[in-house]
Amino acid sequence: LYQDEIRPYGRILLKRIREECATRRFVKVRGSRSPPSGSAVPTESELNEVGMIDPKFLRRLCEGCSELQVEPTDGKEYSVTLVGQPGVFIDPCIATDPYPHRLWTEAAKYFEELKEEDGLFPGGRYACAQILKSRSLHFLKNRSLGEICHIVQLGISQKKLLGYSDGQLVPHGRSEECLKERAAEHQQPVVTASQQPEVLYASWEQVYEGLKALLESSTNPAPNMISLSNVKRLFRSHFNLVLSETVLGYPRVGDMLQDPRLSGLCRLEALSNGRSCLPARGLRGS
Repeated sequence: LYQDEIRPYGRILLKRIREECATRRFVKVRGSRSPPSGSAVPTESELNEVGMIDPKFLRRLCEGCSELQVEPTDGKEYSVTLVGQPGVFIDPCIATDPYPHRLWTEAAKYFEELKEEDGLFPGGRYACAQILKSRSLHFLKNRSLGEICHIVQLGISQKKLLGYSDGQLVPHGRSEECLKERAAEHQQPVVTASQQPEVLYASWEQVYEGLKALLESSTNPAPNMISLSNVKRLFRSHFNLVLSETVLGYPRVGDMLQDPRLSGLCRLEALSNGRSCLPARGLRGS
């Protein structure tokens, strides 16, 4: 992990130990370090062959070793470093882009031209980066795994090279976000296979009146507050209406709720339990 420039968080240590166990198993059973899938890294099913590791046991083991320094981080997470060796680790969540324009140009071309079967990546940033590194891509030459994790994150959050579809990372053009953006441009719903063919979509007037009623009656997560993740479900259960942000011209619910037509009614705030919809400032309950 030091060589990969990846900070050894507990969850990453668990992954790396299982990968190493799987690799050693291949050597013992098959006489090869290559997984039977042919991938350069073990697949999830191949990792399952080595079993799970108790994360609490791993942490206690690290804390009991005098050569390791365990530091708590966010929530229940922790990191483990070698005593006297601070290391250089890449933070994949930093928004700064230190990479040359040519890298992004080549990356965009690569993802656009990927065949469908080659364009399905694990949903996790670390696992996706592992696969990209194993492909020996020219634009990632001499990049550490930590840098590639950062590149993957920027490719999702800023560059629109990657997105999610059914929990997997895919080229942005095949992602759910892109599908919603296209639907929003034409103010069309995003219809899923499980969706009923005949549904009623909320108009702006119905959105306004519905949000007003929900904010007045809501007690969860607090009085006069609605969790952003619950807004669409509440519209369906209370009013038998589908709140489709794309029908109203937006790719995301949060963006729709900040439309000027709702500015006098509600506002969004980032709270400890996620973003929530609250009454606009000056209204009763705000």
